Amino acid sequence: MQNLSMRKLFQLAIRSRNLKFGLVRRYTSTEASTSEEDATPPTLRPDLNFEFLLDEKNLEAIKENILHRKGVGDIDRVHEKWAVIQKMMNSGEKPSDINEQKYAQLWNELYDEAILIPNMTKDGVPRGGEENAKKVAEWGEKREDDCLTAEKLVQTWRSLLHPTDASGQRSYVFLGALASLEKALLDYAHERVCALGFRPITVPDIVSGEVTQACGVMQRSDHPIQYTLGGDETHTKLSGTAEMGIAAFLRGRTFQEEQLPIRLVSLSRCFRTEISKSASEAKLYRVHEFSKVEMFVVSTPEQSDAELDYLVEVQKGTFQALGVHFRQLEMSSEELGASAARKFDIEAWMPGRKLYGEVSSASNCTDFQARRLGIKYKSADGTTKYAHTCNGTALASTRTLISVLETFQNDKKGIGELPEPLRKRIKQRGGPLRFQPAKSLA
Repeated sequence: MQNLSMRKLFQLAIRSRNLKFGLVRRYTSTEASTSEEDATPPTLRPDLNFEFLLDEKNLEAIKENILHRKGVGDIDRVHEKWAVIQKMMNSGEKPSDINEQKYAQLWNELYDEAILIPNMTKDGVPRGGEENAKKVAEWGEKREDDCLTAEKLVQTWRSLLHPTDASGQRSYVFLGALASLEKALLDYAHERVCALGFRPITVPDIVSGEVTQACGVMQRSDHPIQYTLGGDETHTKLSGTAEMGIAAFLRGRTFQEEQLPIRLVSLSRCFRTEISKSASEAKLYRVHEFSKVEMFVVSTPEQSDAELDYLVEVQKGTFQALGVHFRQLEMSSEELGASAARKFDIEAWMPGRKLYGEVSSASNCTDFQARRLGIKYKSADGTTKYAHTCNGTALASTRTLISVLETFQNDKKGIGELPEPLRKRIKQRGGPLRFQPAKSLA
């Protein structure tokens, strides 16, 4: 036992049938099915990259990465927990003061610490906070005259209501014109992405907390970051993005290398426990529920950088056709969350608010999600490896709607000629889109 490598020692610790603690089955990953019908999600511990995390040669690089990502995670504690377990494994005997329950607790503590370590940031990503994000490109004419906010613009249309008795201060209802415009935006984005070869998929908006954590959603403050079901369903969450439902669908699957990349697109409702930071972020800008078209890619490690670039190109093409001023940013390390190794945001200019608002993002999560979800592929030589995942927003409804309304408003509190992708979907024939005051529903 003394001469075993760390890798073999760890494999032995989680797989050996000679251990008498009865806990091995809780920490090994199941082999995923390749059948779409028979694939079942693994219920066991994720196969984290302990070979990398526990290698002393990587310790300083991991510490520096954590420092640049808001300091979340403690790699020293991971090493401390492993040292205790490793000592037990090297001794070849169970200490007299360690019973099955305490042994299980040691493994739980190891995983609880290791699961918090963020993905490694790719070279070239700007370090630091949001202010260090790097502008990559911008396009579209920037309107800088005096404009109304979207909410003030549509006040006389009777097309936007805020029924607080429905779901509080951030609830909203679109009637008539706004409902049609929102649908046109979502239909345009979804149809365009499908035309580019992405496979449409409809997924649940209610997912397991294990899945959201595997996607990188980490509770880091007192304010809840997810909606949780009550009663006996406290482990179940309302999805913040279709990325989570797609991830749940892909969980435990193994693909053939020639099948990759797999590109999926989903239109879903998204639920966020948002808090406004200013008056400009009130009303439609930061809401608890909205619709979004989401893209998701499964690829090989060699493909993932190019797939992220492709997602960004799809996003740019989608927004360029809308005729609004946008800018593309490469986000800094503190804005990557836990899962992304690299991330790009697209922000739309909102002339009524006089600010840029994020309307889209795209991330390369490398193998961070795949390891936690058991998403694998078999290479040409028969080796099973972990896939990489990328995701990107094709279009989010409310903020894109704000930007379109504020950009195309005219001096008559109406909307001028909309861009072609929207005109043809709301059957506008070249002239201004006219809005009639709605009759009372009473």
